[in-house]
Amino acid sequence: MIARNWLVRTAGFVALFSVLGCSRGGGPTATVSGTVTYNGAPLDGAKVAFHSTVEVEGKRGASYAGLTDSSGKYLIAAVGKQPGIPPGMYKVTITKLEGTPGSLPKDFDEGQIMASGKSMNLLPKDYENVNTTKLSATLEAGKNEGKNFDLKGKASGSRGPDKVP
Repeated sequence: MIARNWLVRTAGFVALFSVLGCSRGGGPTATVSGTVTYNGAPLDGAKVAFHSTVEVEGKRGASYAGLTDSSGKYLIAAVGKQPGIPPGMYKVTITKLEGTPGSLPKDFDEGQIMASGKSMNLLPKDYENVNTTKLSATLEAGKNEGKNFDLKGKASGSRGPDKVP
């Protein structure tokens, strides 16, 4: 009887650790792709960022971003060792930063431009801030293709995206 109870408990622990070990990868993931246009034309070199709407312990969820190519296409897939991003609801921000004329070296990337404080957003302000954007997307596990965004309006000329608290 004691041997049987021990065997049942051991089998239960093995099954539990097998399930936990298999799920350590973080669960299902999603990839997202689409095209960004601005007033009907493909938008090259814009940063498309997906901001999770999930809050954990009062902290905002993670953000994931990619850049558009010359045809306005973007892809957000692998993040670190993960083959994608968590499925769920996201707010989407889109910015296209440019250094003010003569203020920055031509080889600066977007991060360096933003950090310099000498950048200007070439898109309408409505799309640059996670608190004010009306763009959103729900991502299912697997491929999420055709998440297109057609931006409208006049460029804001603001000094880069507003900081998110």
